[in-house]
Amino acid sequence: MSEPTPTPEPVNDRAARLPYGPPFLVGDPAASRSGLGDLRRQLARAGVVAEAAVARPAGRARELAERALDRGARLLVAVGSDEVAHCLVLALMGPDGPRHPDTVLGLVGLGRQDLSATFGLPDDPERAAHHLLGERVFLADLGRATWTGPDGAARTEVFANCAELGYPAEASARLAGRDRTGKVGRLAAALGALAATRSTPARLALDRGAVEFRLAGLVIANGQFSMGRMKVAPRALPDDGRMSVMAFEGSPLTIYARSKDLYYGLHVPHPSVREYQSTRVEIDAAGPLALSLDGVRVPGGPPLAVEVLDKALRVKV
Repeated sequence: MSEPTPTPEPVNDRAARLPYGPPFLVGDPAASRSGLGDLRRQLARAGVVAEAAVARPAGRARELAERALDRGARLLVAVGSDEVAHCLVLALMGPDGPRHPDTVLGLVGLGRQDLSATFGLPDDPERAAHHLLGERVFLADLGRATWTGPDGAARTEVFANCAELGYPAEASARLAGRDRTGKVGRLAAALGALAATRSTPARLALDRGAVEFRLAGLVIANGQFSMGRMKVAPRALPDDGRMSVMAFEGSPLTIYARSKDLYYGLHVPHPSVREYQSTRVEIDAAGPLALSLDGVRVPGGPPLAVEVLDKALRVKV
């Protein structure tokens, strides 16, 4: 059964509803099976014809987004996982700021994205479609991470939600693309992260000094949610010009044992958790630690330095 043809609307009405032009939707394979089609239908009911593409694998989302930008797209929408959202952020933003200053990022998480949760954006396509219309945007900070690649050379990349080291990085990477409500998947990710992570002596430098301790995991957060929609950084604000730094002492098992508290943001204050706010973060460690940006595992690891790009990203809300 074919979809009804949207009735043409006056030019002025269309400009008010689509100030950034028609949205270009980029989904991961899971979104193509559930959610992406529904979102397009909801937009069609509002008189909006949205082009869509599926990234197979999800890491191809950046390539698809860059092609859309070359064709003039100004509103890119990440549908599904944080990996898709991260790829779209990389297409829009470089280490020194916007690649395309007049573009906007839309987020429809479908229950599988941490970044969209920080902005309170709905997961269901019907309500999400409403947030893609109109001119309202949120000016969000970005993090600029510089770390050491496997070849010993420095690498630099931006992130919108968080940079993670150790247990949080391993857990987030294993949750990539999963339904965050599935208990079996969450348990498997946690146990896999425990098996892969060891604590190590580390030195953490911030705006107001430095501390040394035994590190099990670190989250440098611009958004409140990570590790599968756990409220890891409950005091993080994506537009305050600072990163919320959550440093977990002891062993990875200590972090896992407090999973319920982490989910609700009740893990602080606690003697094993150090919480800071800082515009610049530097971390070096005696042993290797996995590194992820926006939940996406990247090759290499510490030394890691993170700086804030103030209000660099326009998010459609």
